[in-house]
Amino acid sequence: MKIKLNTVLAAICLIMASSLCIVPYYWINGFVGIFVVPSLLLLGLGLTVWLGFRLYKSGNDIQTGFQKFGFYATIVIAVCSLFAEVPIEYLDWHLRQATRNEIVQKVKNGTLKPNVSYNNVICSLSYLYFPPISNGGNDIAIEYGKDKSVTVEFYISRGFLDHYSAFVYTEDLEKIKEFEDMIKRNGHGNKKLENNWYRVSY
Repeated sequence: MKIKLNTVLAAICLIMASSLCIVPYYWINGFVGIFVVPSLLLLGLGLTVWLGFRLYKSGNDIQTGFQKFGFYATIVIAVCSLFAEVPIEYLDWHLRQATRNEIVQKVKNGTLKPNVSYNNVICSLSYLYFPPISNGGNDIAIEYGKDKSVTVEFYISRGFLDHYSAFVYTEDLEKIKEFEDMIKRNGHGNKKLENNWYRVSY
């Protein structure tokens, strides 16, 4: 019975630790994240300590390789997850750039337009993209300039209250100037990714 419970605990700890790297980045943002992420961390910590205590009490004679691996791997993955947001964002941008360009093209040719009743700029992509191509709900923001230029925002973090960060495609010269000024004033969180593409933090 001890062996089975320890194996189940090791599997749960591994799954939770692994999800802490990915789930908060794509699905947990803003006000919800303030409560959910610490709760997940505390639950994972509690289960890991419990597993470690049970393994210590059981001794090497009835421990399995998977249980030991699960315990130590959970600790390593959990610690790494605390610093995972920047590399995950980097990979998400580079590996899914072509997909974002395809979406921008659909906006330009009119296939995608704002489509929700509560806001005149939000276009819900529903669950067409997994994991979300725009974090916190697969919503993109579409704005049209006076010269019919297009600006498309893909959320990185929906933030809390007015704060948010996004990958932004824009042809609007006024917005390009605004972003360039933001980069000059504060390069932290704001940068040019390539022509017409910016990473901005408001």
